[in-house]
Amino acid sequence: MKVNPSLPTPQGADRRSSVGVLKQRVDGNAMLPPEEDFLAIEDPLEIVLNYERAGQRVSRALTLTMRTPGHDADMIFGFLFSEGIIAEAADITSWEFLDGDKNKPPTRIIVHLRDGLTYDPESHQRNFTTHSSCGVCGKNSLASLSLPASLEIRDDTKINRALIHQLPQIMRTSQPTFQKTGGLHASALFSFIGELRVIREDIGRHNALDKVVGAALQSGIIPAPGLILCVSGRMSYEIVQKALMARIPIIAGVGAPSSLAVTLANDFHVTLLGFVRDNSYNIYSCPERLIG
Repeated sequence: MKVNPSLPTPQGADRRSSVGVLKQRVDGNAMLPPEEDFLAIEDPLEIVLNYERAGQRVSRALTLTMRTPGHDADMIFGFLFSEGIIAEAADITSWEFLDGDKNKPPTRIIVHLRDGLTYDPESHQRNFTTHSSCGVCGKNSLASLSLPASLEIRDDTKINRALIHQLPQIMRTSQPTFQKTGGLHASALFSFIGELRVIREDIGRHNALDKVVGAALQSGIIPAPGLILCVSGRMSYEIVQKALMARIPIIAGVGAPSSLAVTLANDFHVTLLGFVRDNSYNIYSCPERLIG
């Protein structure tokens, strides 16, 4: 069944995104009495595509991903978009969650692609499970990491340098499950004046970004100029690649970028900012978008 994403904050997130457990804390040499703690859930979700081939509908498993339940449909839209399987939200006509109930998150989703959509399963084959911490894991060749020159960002949006300092705190205060568990990443989209447009949480950095891109895609926010992506962790190649697919010109991360992320950002004209914390940050590419 189709659902509309709740924007901008994740108040509609699945209540099964965390689970209560008993813990015992050791303070120095003293063992304290047992007390309840909350942990972020990490559960598998198999993605199966149903698509048209030679005039018939066929189904094929695409990948198995580990994610935190909640906004699963957003994640599917964002993942398929960043993989180049869909180009717009209308390319998905419907989806079905299977093997779940009110007490257990679904472990399988069948995604129905529109008739006439060209899909080559061999070109998108992943060889093993996509873990929550892994993005390009499972790609079967170096060629699959190359990107077309047409993805270069030609967005001349200017933002005030001081605005960047505010983004991680705004994102943090809009993370209800992180505040409960301390165990989730977040990705958030902001306007060029700092308005929070979309935020999503997940135990995986890449999943959190897929959820943001998927929600924005369904709401018509992307592709659009002037957006800033803020992420809670380090920035790898695939974080930049997913932002490129969504035509996002500026990425600000609390953590460090990888060498390949910086190379990709420079090659495709993305402004990449790292270590955004403690009222400072590093600029790794395209500083001309920052003014003030």
